[in-house]
Parts: sequence; C-alpha cells; structure tokens
Amino acid sequence: MLGRLLVVDGDVTSRFAMKARLSAANHQVLTATDTAEALAQCSQVDAVLLRNSHAAQLAKDIAQIRPRTAVPVIAICDGAQRSAAFRAGVDHVLDPACADVVLRARLRSWLTQPVDAGPGFADPAAAFDHPDQIALVTDEAAISSDWRQAIAEAAGRRLHIVPPQAVGRIAANLAVILIDSGAAGGGLQHLADLRARLAADGRGTALALLQRKSSPDEEAQALDFGAIDVLPARLSELERRGELTARLNWLLRRGIDAERRQSDARLAHRLATVDPLTGLGNRRRISIEISAAARSGNGYSLLMIDIDRFKAINDTHGHAAGDMVLGAVGARLSELTDGQGQVARFGGEEFLVLLPHTDETLAVSLAERIRHGLSMESVMAQGLAGPVELDVSVSIGVAVSENRYGARQSPDQVLRLADAALLAAKAAGRNLVMLSREPHAA
Repeated sequence: MLGRLLVVDGDVTSRFAMKARLSAANHQVLTATDTAEALAQCSQVDAVLLRNSHAAQLAKDIAQIRPRTAVPVIAICDGAQRSAAFRAGVDHVLDPACADVVLRARLRSWLTQPVDAGPGFADPAAAFDHPDQIALVTDEAAISSDWRQAIAEAAGRRLHIVPPQAVGRIAANLAVILIDSGAAGGGLQHLADLRARLAADGRGTALALLQRKSSPDEEAQALDFGAIDVLPARLSELERRGELTARLNWLLRRGIDAERRQSDARLAHRLATVDPLTGLGNRRRISIEISAAARSGNGYSLLMIDIDRFKAINDTHGHAAGDMVLGAVGARLSELTDGQGQVARFGGEEFLVLLPHTDETLAVSLAERIRHGLSMESVMAQGLAGPVELDVSVSIGVAVSENRYGARQSPDQVLRLADAALLAAKAAGRNLVMLSREPHAA
C-alpha cells in the first residue's frame, strides 16, 4: 500500500465512491462521517481528505482538524469552495471530478511534501533572507499581460516574465516559478529542466505548471516532474481573484519554506565542514578533498603545519590570545598559498594545506614561502595584561602522493608521512621545513 488515508464525508455515496478510487490507487482507506469521528483516527493515517458540500461547514471542519494533526489535510471541493478552504488552513485541494491519473499523481506529490511547521511566509525565521518574488516562463504576450495584472491585484507583487530561452538564468530571489504549458520548447520540458537545475543548485523554489487547456495526462506528468501544483491559465480571470490569492499564497509559502530548509541544510553543512574560529575548512572537509584528489589520479602534496611553542602562548598570555594567533595564522596561510592549495585547520594548532598537481619541488618551495612569510610578521593579540605583540613561527612537514618509485600512496600514508616530517622539523629545532622520506626496504 502506498499510504493510509482517512476520508471524512457525511455523504455515504460520495464517501464510498472516494474510498473505492483511493483503494484502486493502492492506498489503504479509513472513513469517518464527521470531524468528531475523524479526530480519533488522525494519528493513524498519512493524510486526511475532507468533503462537505457546504462551504462554510467545510471551512469549520478544516479549522477543527488542521491544528490537531501533523499530516496533510486535503479538501475535496470544487472551485467555488477553494478560496474558503485555503483561508481555513487546508494544505491541498482536490477536484472531486479529476481523472484517476491526476488523483494518483497529486497524492504521490502531496504525500512526499513536508507539512507546514509554522505560520508560513508571513512570519519568516529570524536571520533568513527569504526569496519572495514570482516569475512566469512564457513567450505569449497576452498571457504575460493577463497574469501581470492578476498577480499584482491578487498578491501585491510584480510578476517577472522569463522568456523560455532564458530559463537557465533564473534569479535567486524567486519563491515561485510558473511555467506556461504552451511556451516554445514545451512547458513540461522547461519544468523538468528547471527542477533539475534547482536541485543541483540546492534551491527550494516552488514550481507550478500553467495549463492553457485541461489535460489530465499533462497534469499528471507535471506533478511527477516536480511541479507542486498545476493551475489553469483562466485563473487570471477577475472573478477568480479570491482563489488565485489563496493559491499564490500557498505556493509562496511552499517555496519560502522549502528555501528555508535548503538554507538550514547549507548552514548545517557549513557548520559540519568549517572551523568556526578561523573560517577555514576543518579536518572533515580537508579529508574529503584529499580523498577526491587521490581518486583523480593526479599527484598532490600535503603540508602539515604546526605553530611553534603554541602552548607557551596560551600559558603566558591566555587562551584568548591563543585564539587570535590561530585566526591570524589561518588568514595569513590563505594569503600565502594564493589560491594554489586548500587550507584547513587540522586540529589544535595544526593546519593542513592540500596542493593538487604539485610535485615535491613546488611543495617545498611553497612551504618555505609560508614559513618565511609567517616568521616575518608579528601578531597583535589581547593578552592577560593587555595588548601584546607576538612573534610566531611554524614548522612544516611536506609529503607527496607518489613515492620515489612512482607508486601512488594512500591518503592515510601521505598524511602519516607529512606528520612524521613535521615531527622531524620540530625535533631539528623548529621554524623549519622538512620533506618526508619514506623508509627504504630492508
């Protein structure tokens, strides 16, 4: 079974007709005659479908059930009831006369979409600079004109018109993109291209197909291609402003909520891979980059860098001064590598530089430049007794991915060699660069 659904309908004929359709679509179906009976079952299902032929009572039913369940609430209603259903807080509306292919496609789409966790686009999360614009992909002047006016009146927003040939250059501030089904090149093709592009860019923009004429097969394909709704082009007509307002608000909320989730995911990824003190990549991130460099088959070098006598800085001037030294050294390393490599804080006072396509001669040369550059500039820090100027030096171990016989070494082997070379530099007096030498076979 695809899902467990609850149908709430006081009319026995329509209730069992919908149950039969949903069962034929491989859903397990429970039924209830009213909201009181439904509330006892809401926790057992994946979605609630409500039908009431009286618009006012349907809105009351939605208002009763929506706050008490975390699953999607779907109103089974015609166009005359949709505005009231959306205002009451319904997640989706389903035309009772829709074709079975559309019914199945809409349920597939809706049951995989997150349910609103909060008040929606009217109350964005703090520090989240959300997109809030709407665009229409079309090359039809009449549709552009009609929808510009309709969206200005229904949502108070300016509609951005995007020619079909420019879909690859979609602006980042769009919460909703409408795609004209009759646009040159095919609306479904533009929809599929946009969904792939947005997914690759980590964008949450909501996509909806604008149908010039009703086509159940096209509607089902659009939903399966990633549209979260399919709108009739005639929705721009003046007498349908209420429904248009409700559906645009729903689309905006979906687009903004999806973009918020993408933003949270990007932030989580950054927190997981970036050192908060220096802003450099952390050990996890550089390890991934080293593995990628090894898989590429091209040679690479590693510089393992350690701040000399860092413990003495912490003990004498305090950890705040030590943190300032770490930040200054990290920034200076980025400057001195000048884009030739990737710099990361490897742990404590150790840094690691990955140099792709670099042999030992170039690696040692860059290591010497780093060592010399850091030793020539002091670091101003706030010590326990006030501002202090600190001289900083580093020891560097250098290792390359191929041994003297031209054989490739694993990332772990190269890291161990770089670490051994670093220890040798420190043992030899510090403020030195040492090139790793793997031991000879006996």
